Amino acid sequence: MPLIRLQPHLFASLPAHPSLTANEARPQLKSFTRDALHEALDFLHTIPETFTTDPKLRASPPSEAKVKLLRRWRDPLTDETVLKSPGAEFWVCRQSEHADANTEGTASWEEFENGLRSNHAENEMAYTPSVTSVQQLMQWSRADIGIIETHEVGFKDVDMEINLITHTFHPGALIAPRSFISLTISAAYDNTQGSTLGKAQTRPLNGFVTVQIPLRSTASSTPPDLHQKIIGSVPKRAIFANYASVEHVTLLPPTGDNDPNLIEWTMATTSDAGGSIPQWVQRNWTMGGVPRAVVADVGLFLGWTMRRRSS
Repeated sequence: MPLIRLQPHLFASLPAHPSLTANEARPQLKSFTRDALHEALDFLHTIPETFTTDPKLRASPPSEAKVKLLRRWRDPLTDETVLKSPGAEFWVCRQSEHADANTEGTASWEEFENGLRSNHAENEMAYTPSVTSVQQLMQWSRADIGIIETHEVGFKDVDMEINLITHTFHPGALIAPRSFISLTISAAYDNTQGSTLGKAQTRPLNGFVTVQIPLRSTASSTPPDLHQKIIGSVPKRAIFANYASVEHVTLLPPTGDNDPNLIEWTMATTSDAGGSIPQWVQRNWTMGGVPRAVVADVGLFLGWTMRRRSS
């Protein structure tokens, strides 16, 4: 079974951690992170062939860059693109290119790193109005993970943590809060290991990948103290929902002598809000579903970045 999928994993499937029950069957930490990053790269490399691109570019102010929106139905077992069918995952992807500059409408490479790579969940709460709570449940040691080699690509500074993230919506009387248990793995390309983007390319990489994998806590699969902490931390009426995502941010060389560097930002996600919200509403642009939300995130992030810069 793939790691990156909409169906949530149980805590019993995670690598060893002091908060978890000792279990000889647990995967080894380095292998687990390598597998997740390997899956993420495979997924990213196939986006041009497996996703259908919307003909219209979308605006996301105050971002100067337009956003390309792509969609795909995916069989989670085979990773094949399929027609809409029971069990298939609906994935939405957005791609945008931004000038590497700390000016109006864009952000510098350092600002992208600081905003999207570091403190990923906490920063998301700062620039996303619906995110009202982020609670870290577990974190693995970066030193224990070490350098990861996969796909002829090296990764360094690999972080892995679990967060309980709650979204609150308005009107609250009509839409219950949604809480997500998210395993996040984030890693920077290690240029000292000769990382390149794909076997056919040789340019060194400067960028990072972030993977979010949904988890589910049950009384039988989660240590009692941890399970009670999760149950006790969510708001009343909250519904546990799920999402998976793959995010890739890389610094591209300029195309001309006087052109700036470009920052390519790709994010793909699949989600299920649960409750009584119909799936067709969640997938619909006009109804304010996931496609519209992921495009809006570009402007939310850049607007927050510019406000931080000015202060």
